[in-house]
Parts: sequence; C-alpha cells; structure tokens
Amino acid sequence: MIIRQPERGYRFSIDSVILAGFAAPYCRGAVLDLGTGCGVLLLLLSRLAPAMLAGTGVDLQEDLLDFARRNFHDNCPDGRLVAVPGDLRGEIPGIGPVSFDLVVSNPPYGRAGHGRRNPDPGKETARHEVTCALPDLFAAVSRFLSPAGRFAFILPYSRSKEVEPCAAEEGMRVEFLRVVHPRDGALPNRLLCCAVRGGSGTPRLLPPLFLHEGEEKYCPEVERICRLFRAG
Repeated sequence: MIIRQPERGYRFSIDSVILAGFAAPYCRGAVLDLGTGCGVLLLLLSRLAPAMLAGTGVDLQEDLLDFARRNFHDNCPDGRLVAVPGDLRGEIPGIGPVSFDLVVSNPPYGRAGHGRRNPDPGKETARHEVTCALPDLFAAVSRFLSPAGRFAFILPYSRSKEVEPCAAEEGMRVEFLRVVHPRDGALPNRLLCCAVRGGSGTPRLLPPLFLHEGEEKYCPEVERICRLFRAG
C-alpha cells in the first residue's frame, strides 16, 4: 500500500497499525471506522481480514476525507471502501443503525480541558476531545453496531478506568483488553479494547504487546503489519 496524507497537520501514527492488528481477528462483514482520517485503518483491515466485505470511514474534516477517498481508490479499487462526512454525535446521512459487524476507532487521546492546546486546528480536533468525548463515541457505536458486533479501539493507558463505565452506560461490556508497552520492562502507555453488547463477565486480559525490540525496531508482530506499506 501507498498511503497519502497531509504534509502539514494531522498524520497517522503507529497506533493505527497496532489497532488494525488487534481488530483483525474480529473483523468480518461491514466495518465502520469513526474518525477515519486518511483511511489507513480500513485499508490495513482490508489486507489483514479476508472476511471483511465492506468498510465505511467517517470524519468531520473534509481535507482528510479527500485523502481517504484517494487512498481507497488507489489501494482498494474494487469499491469496497468509502469515506463519508459526518459528526458521530448525530445521525450520519447514508449510515444505517445497527448495520455494522465491527466498529473501530482511534479516538482523540486528550480529555477536553486537559493538557496543552494544539495551534493546528486539524491536530487539535484529531488529538483532543474538542468535537467528540469518549461517552459520545460509545453512544455512536451503540447506534451503529449490529447486535452481535464488536467495537475495537485504542486509548492511552492512563484513561483505562473510563472505559467500563462508558461501555455500561450504553449497554455494552468490555470483552478483551490488551496492554501495550513501549518495550519490555517499560510502563504501559496504551490500551487496546474490544467491547460487545450486553452480557456479563470480567474482561479477558490478552498477553501484553511490547512495541519495540531494540532502539529502532518494532516487534515481529508489528513489523509484519508494517510490511504492508511501501515508500511512494
């Protein structure tokens, strides 16, 4: 794949790569990406999950949607992937309720009113809860997720205590968790989560992911996904 993205402004990170690897085993049928950016997460899932039939990326930022549409056309020309404008806090034209088998999201990391504001509007929207807080995200997922569907997402580890209350508020529960460490021996910095509708039980904790092996090398699990990219 060759992924095009803005030279200035928000650009995707390794988080999209590790989220794709985490979500791929649960990926089938129709997939919705809330906050799709340049579309990289859907493109990775289209390569990693043969059972994925179609993908829809939603974003508020029209400039990023232009990149997503071009990336979808160039890398997945069969038309399975589309990008549409929309605000997940309300209804999104053309997106039907309870119609997706998997919802994925790499949401804004920073809580509204916390930390330093970013002077770049695009980065500020993508990285801080300016237009979408975590409860808003779960409410949107609850509208769009099919009864037997799953929701996979990534957050800073420091926000892990917010996940289960937000899920419970929407009649969902956390099914799987995977803690991400920068490297073996380092404190965790990210959390991968998978939630489902209803039911009960304690989340299953999957083996941790140690992102790096050495100074400038990702672990084999992540390297395998990165090999899907090539320089353009």
